[in-house]
Amino acid sequence: MANSNIEVKDILERFRELFGLISPKIIGVDIGQSSVKIAEIEKKGDSFKLVKFLKKDLPEGSIVEDEVQKPDEIKQIISAAIKKGGFSTSQVCLGLYGPNTIARKLQLAGGSEEELEDQVFWEAEQYLPFPLEDSNLDHHLVGENIGGGVDVIVAAIKKDVMTKFKGLVEADGSVVKVADLSSIAISNLFIEHINQTQDEDDNRSRMLIDFGSQKTIFIMIKNRMPIFVKEVMMGGMVVTEEIQRQLGVNFAEAEDLKITTDGQGNLPEEIVSIINSINQTIIAEIRKAYDIYISATSDDDLAGCYVTGGSIRLPKFLDSLSKNLNVDITVFNPFETIEYASSFTEEDLSEIAYIGAVSLGLAMRSVEV
Repeated sequence: MANSNIEVKDILERFRELFGLISPKIIGVDIGQSSVKIAEIEKKGDSFKLVKFLKKDLPEGSIVEDEVQKPDEIKQIISAAIKKGGFSTSQVCLGLYGPNTIARKLQLAGGSEEELEDQVFWEAEQYLPFPLEDSNLDHHLVGENIGGGVDVIVAAIKKDVMTKFKGLVEADGSVVKVADLSSIAISNLFIEHINQTQDEDDNRSRMLIDFGSQKTIFIMIKNRMPIFVKEVMMGGMVVTEEIQRQLGVNFAEAEDLKITTDGQGNLPEEIVSIINSINQTIIAEIRKAYDIYISATSDDDLAGCYVTGGSIRLPKFLDSLSKNLNVDITVFNPFETIEYASSFTEEDLSEIAYIGAVSLGLAMRSVEV
């Protein structure tokens, strides 16, 4: 019976597409390891406007890396969030991430579409951390390179991971029309920012870091495209876990200790010590990724480092990062170039700027009709 229902649903979707009954609107759904963020963006001409945003926390341990531990609870939370948010569509662009995904720039010989596709499959097979036949693979042709070939961005994810995350969203009747990697989504958001704030001929490299709850995404942008991506499965949640371990407190108590200051805005020394230790570990991983990039490209034309993610608010993280990389740090604010509905307060926008970059990038996509 379940298979029959799926087939009927697919037939209805094809019917609606055929007769142009599907809206190009889409909502971006970012299922993180501690919360779900959902955004809806309107596009008018070349401009974008945030019209709705909602964040819902997930129970502790709901997702570990990309392993779904509490699917029923997550489904209920996503379903309630989509209904509560009053979004204008149930069509979803779903963000995916983790060790069973990959995004990579390839330099290929080029040729016809068929020849290029063959090259993509052959080259991708050399880099994928999982069998090609077990993956969903897509590519985007960037253009010609100075070597006479073409640059292609390749993205892939294991099919079973795609199926699991897709099922979390579609339980409430929503339909995943587009899937994107979190790293590509946030890159698209940032590149839109560059396009609107920098000269057309400014193609210098820029570092983009999303320091989230349980993962850190390191991206190098050059010529207005992501050419190097590294995910480190460590984030601000590691601080919480270490506070739990060292002080023998539960999760909620550890989260509270991480952010509760005294009258002068200071944290207890033992908490600061834990935070500093974790900061240094994560920054060392970022430094390692940057060194790998420099070694592979000899690119020393860094125009700046931009950061986002809720965990960049941990004490002294940005200072330590700036000293370690010897570069000025800018907190990326997407609302310098994206408009927003009047219903959002300044406090709302500040929070969304920190935690919502991936969902905003996902919501900028549209459905082909």
